[in-house]
Amino acid sequence: MMNGINKTQSLQELMASKAVVGSEPNAKAPSSVSEMDKSIVDSIFDKLTVLFPVGRPKDEALATHKAEWLKTLAAQGVSSIEQIKLGLQRARMDKGDRQFWPSPLQFAKWCKLSLVEAAGLPSDDEAYQEALKNYYRSEKHTWSHQLVLLAVRETGGWLFSRGKEHEVRQVFSRNYSMLVKRFINGEQFDVELPKALPSKVSVPTPKKKALSKISDIRKQLNLGARA
Repeated sequence: MMNGINKTQSLQELMASKAVVGSEPNAKAPSSVSEMDKSIVDSIFDKLTVLFPVGRPKDEALATHKAEWLKTLAAQGVSSIEQIKLGLQRARMDKGDRQFWPSPLQFAKWCKLSLVEAAGLPSDDEAYQEALKNYYRSEKHTWSHQLVLLAVRETGGWLFSRGKEHEVRQVFSRNYSMLVKRFINGEQFDVELPKALPSKVSVPTPKKKALSKISDIRKQLNLGARA
């Protein structure tokens, strides 16, 4: 009980409701959210109050905010005490001069980034930049982690050299993410992963070839040569 609020009852009611802060009108809570203990988010809020005193939710709105935090953390895949602890550690590291209360999405990001870093792995962005610079000499480059090399192999040198950047990033990130999850969970990751090419890979057409195609199309349409 806090300031006359029955937090347990309020959370239970809010967790079962469909109307959630920032959610779609008919959104439902993720099924995994019931596995999150109320005491976990209470502890998170207590610690974050010390770290980020400005903008903390008001007492009368705590139950609503805590329910939303639980749902957001579950939706973002944060489901273990270890992840929560790592998220708090990252919050302390990133604090600096920051005083403002973080959003649940920001905290979830801390939890997930910290888990990767705790395993000694480069972030998705770091891995991608390393891959982009060294994919063509993968056997000679000393990789920061073997998972990056495996992700490069699964993505394929052809896509790196011919695909558009956003397509390359999409496929690489997907492959790297799969490998990271297996590594963190202690699973074997030397099994060949299914290729994850986007539905349509756009390869820029050489200028000369493109002009030739345009000329053919104009002839078919009886448009004549361009002046």
